[in-house]
Amino acid sequence: MSCWNTISGNIFYIVSDFNEYKGENGTEQRGLRNRINNSKELLDLDAAVEILKKDYHDLYDVNLYVFRSFKRETIIEIQFYRKSNFDADYFALIKDHPPMFHSKISIPVYALEGGKFDVNWESGGGWHHVWKSFLFKTFIYRRKAKGEKIKGRSLK
Repeated sequence: MSCWNTISGNIFYIVSDFNEYKGENGTEQRGLRNRINNSKELLDLDAAVEILKKDYHDLYDVNLYVFRSFKRETIIEIQFYRKSNFDADYFALIKDHPPMFHSKISIPVYALEGGKFDVNWESGGGWHHVWKSFLFKTFIYRRKAKGEKIKGRSLK
């Protein structure tokens, strides 16, 4: 699996608290995340690190996502989850643990079995994402109707 986008070395960052995105489902959360992130100021690495340093003692999990990638710039979202968001019992267990760090690229459902995809699919994705999603859904539904399997999984 790989993305077909050119990842620019001109990198900017946005910093987000996980709790900024409250939605009923994944689609609603993704839309809310895009609207909020589009209004955020782009930061250089030093400015993003300064923000994280201020709350380092309360950071539980820090995730880096490719929010958008263009030929001339790449925007990385640094999303964090606070220890103080947990209930008191779990907070007592983790309060002295250092934060976990992860880097992730969200993969659209049509690319789970291989193939290239648009890394910008969550933030719009354009016609390419819409077309690939349509083809995937059409293909899956046809195979479901026939009762076929995909890579050892039953679709019923």
